[in-house]
This record gives sequence, C-alpha cells and structure tokens, in this order.
Amino acid sequence: MPGFRRPHVLLLGLAALTLPAFGQKLTPKEIVFSGSSASQAELLAVSGLKPGAPITQPDVQAAAQKLMDTGMFSDIRFAFDGVDLRYTLTPADNCQPVVYANFPWWDQQSLNAAVAARVPLFHGSLAPESSMQQQVADALTVLLAEKGVHATVSMADSKDLKTGKDSGILYHIDAPPVQIGSVSFSGVVAPWNEPVDAIARAAAGRDFDGATEATLRVALEAIYYRQGYLQMAMTGFAHGTPQVADGKVLIPVSATIEEGAQYRLAAMQLSGDVLLTADDFAKAAKLHPGDVANEDLLRGTLAAVANSYKAHGYLRAQIDATPSFDQASHTVRYAIAVAPGPVFHMGELSLVNLSDEQRAEVLKAWPMQEGDVYDATVATQFLLKNRSSLHSLDGWSATWKAYEHEDTHLVDLVVTFRQGGPLR
Repeated sequence: MPGFRRPHVLLLGLAALTLPAFGQKLTPKEIVFSGSSASQAELLAVSGLKPGAPITQPDVQAAAQKLMDTGMFSDIRFAFDGVDLRYTLTPADNCQPVVYANFPWWDQQSLNAAVAARVPLFHGSLAPESSMQQQVADALTVLLAEKGVHATVSMADSKDLKTGKDSGILYHIDAPPVQIGSVSFSGVVAPWNEPVDAIARAAAGRDFDGATEATLRVALEAIYYRQGYLQMAMTGFAHGTPQVADGKVLIPVSATIEEGAQYRLAAMQLSGDVLLTADDFAKAAKLHPGDVANEDLLRGTLAAVANSYKAHGYLRAQIDATPSFDQASHTVRYAIAVAPGPVFHMGELSLVNLSDEQRAEVLKAWPMQEGDVYDATVATQFLLKNRSSLHSLDGWSATWKAYEHEDTHLVDLVVTFRQGGPLR
C-alpha cells in the first residue's frame, strides 16, 4: 500500500466577516463543525483547537489541514463571524471498510469500537493513503500490547475475489505468528474418525485468519462429498482464548459435524446449447444412475463436457450442475446446463528455438490456421500425435503459453522448444 500523501489542494473559504490579519489573534467563543456525522468532540480533538483560547489565522488553517489529512473530507471551508469560528466539512466519498485478518481477541464490531476509542474520527472505514491508516495500526499495536502480545501490524489493500478490485483496507498481525492450535470436531462417527482426525492434524499450525472456518469446511466437504454425503454441514464453529507460547499465538478451534444421509445418483440431464449427443454424454459421464453421488466423479463429468466445448473454441463456456434432492429416497438429480459464451479463433503462432527446417516441419503438420476456430486440445496433444512425422524434433520437448484476448476473441500461441525432456 502506498504511503500517506499530504493533500495538495485544500479549499478554504472565507465568509464576509473574514479572519484577522496574519499575525493577529482572535478568541472564538465557540468552534462549530457542520457537514459531518462525527461528534464535535472528535473534530475538536483532531483540530487541536480549544474554544475560548486565542489563536491566529495560521492556527485556523493548520487545524483545517489536520482534518484534511485524515482523508475523511474532500473539502473544508471556514469562517469567523467575530464571535464563533465555523468549519464547513464535505465528507470524502472514497472511504473503504477496514478488515482485520487475524485478531482473535475481538470480533469486527468490538475491535472497531476499541480502535475508535483511540483514534478520533475512526468508525470502521478509512480513506486510501490517509494519515489515519497508520494511527489505526498504532492503536492496534497498543491494544495487542495490553493483551501481552508485542506485535508487528501491517496493512494492505483487501481485494474482492470476484472482481480483483480494492474492497477494503486489511490489517494483519505479521509477528508473532497467529496460528491454529488444537482442532476438535464433535459429532464424528465411524468411518470418518481417521480422515477427520487427519484434517485436524493438518490444520494445526496453519495461519489463523478470517478464512479458517471456510478452509476447514472445504476440507471436510472434500471427504464427505466424495462418499455421497452431500448435505454434510459444519456448524458451531468457534475459537477459544488465544494462548501465547513459544513465540506464537495459538488459537484452539472447534466445530460440530452433521453428516446427514448418503445420496445416490438418480439421473443427470444435459440441457442448453449442447455439443454432445445423449449417447456421447452417457459415454463421457463418470457417474451413472445408482452410483454413490461422488462429487469428484461429477466434476470429472463436467470437465468432459467442458472439453468438448473447448475443442470448438468456447473457452469461456460455463458448465453448471444444479442438484435436486429427494429426501425420502436419498437420491439426487443433476440438471447440467451449458452457457457457451463467445467463440475464440486462432491468432498468431510463434515457434521459439527452432531451425528453419524444424519450423517448416511443424507448420506443415500444424492443424489450425490463423482465423480458424481455436481448438484448445490441439496444443496439449500436437507433439505426441505427430511424433512419427516430426523426425527433426526427436529428443525435443516443448512448453505452451496461450494468450487469450478478450476484446478480439483471438488466441496467440507461443511454443518454446528445447532439447531433452519428454515429448509432449
């Protein structure tokens, strides 16, 4: 995250009754702030001003700059009417929520409140590149010291996983490491004891943060869903009191497992703009009616459907399987729908590290010309399929890099050849 940059422009307006000359002092009876939801006490604390105390025009401007430096305002104007000093504030519109990654002594709400008690104007959000960011980090360091933890706290931009855009300001304890201590699951019955214990052992010592609960749930789903327990639920996730030991902060965590019933496949139906016939789909399916509804095999089936689209240029095809559960018979039906998306075409083919003879041999066998519908399976199979005819490449291997252009829907391929390695 970039360091704080002091704002270059500060709009300060003067009312009809202006401030005295530069060195002349004034004594405002009251100092009033308008335009902000923050309390007058908070704003006064940041400004450093006190009603009834003599101040100069530079003092008034310095107070405005302190408020501006918080990043919480986009514009500040002030005026003195001979009695009261008034500031008109325009709140900034670029503030982002603060997220705490690994502060297990508090939840989000209580930690916001604890920080707010130490940082005036903080109410759970901050402006990017503002001085308040460091003030919050300093407050967190003090709060941790009160818990007996002398920590190093860092901050970074928090990214939205779907869009990749900044979604907040993330605070993280870098040192000492904050880790999962013991992991206990209740509700476990045979034959799950051993695989669940393995998950608990693997989790111990891993970083503890906001993703811990989801990570454990995903690991449990992987073993239960593989055996058809598709409605397994992990409930009551909680963590105990953090313990400081051996230079680490260790967090005991616990949860309850509700395994539910085992499901078998009733049927799968492929619909939408499909490329596979019913017979081809049945042959490609890894899961069949009557089988335990193994999600690994379901994913393999969806991958087979996706490959048929990738071979026809649909590189962005979305394949979704919507389950319908029959609670009485413990069976599940999957409605598999395809949204093909745009068709991609072959762009430029670049062959690296080949002689003219080798390049000519490869181009003669290469099946896609520029502008052809792009077959994503060609690159991975080309050398192996043409091994008998590409004699000049005996003892050579290659790596492939595809550059997919979303604006033109073209795919440029760069193939880098080298001597040695398996032919692939």
